[in-house]
Amino acid sequence: MSDFIPQALGDFAQWVRLQTTKRAGYAPTLGYSEAETTQHNAADQAVLASIGAAEAAMSQARAAVVARDAAIDAYTTATRAAIARAKTHPAYSAAIGQDMQWLSSPASAQSVSLKPSLQQRPSAEGLRLDWSKLGQDGVQVFRRPAGSADWGRPLAFDTRSPYIDTETGLHGRYEYCVHLMKDDKPVGERSDVVEVVLG
Repeated sequence: MSDFIPQALGDFAQWVRLQTTKRAGYAPTLGYSEAETTQHNAADQAVLASIGAAEAAMSQARAAVVARDAAIDAYTTATRAAIARAKTHPAYSAAIGQDMQWLSSPASAQSVSLKPSLQQRPSAEGLRLDWSKLGQDGVQVFRRPAGSADWGRPLAFDTRSPYIDTETGLHGRYEYCVHLMKDDKPVGERSDVVEVVLG
């Protein structure tokens, strides 16, 4: 893509709209026929429609992710309560709990050496970060401009992989890492750093 055509999506859409607005006025000077002008205008509208459709799909996907997480949270809360009640029944035994996988794993003496994996790839919703939970509560997600010395405050806390960074308006090279969390405390080591180019 030529340098004069913006790469940032919002700027690109605005640039395309400008072409439609200005093209007809310059068409006689530049030798555009009426048919060529119409063809170029149609191409403008087609690419803008594609951008709009993608934005609508991403918005719908984000809403679906929110609904999914709410459903999982509601299910988890209700199920924990039901299991806690079942464990008070006279007939309950550790064998039942083990068979149903209702027993928490004992804390690992090697927890200090836990280190989550981290991989990134683009997705329709935004930058996708796939990470390993390793039996912990979740991860804190960190992001910084590449080359920065400090990670600063966490970008987010996430309990289910993947984490999707939907923030727009970022341009340049950025680094991400995640840190496992258990009972609101960091566990083990931070993941390896992944570097991406945004915008």
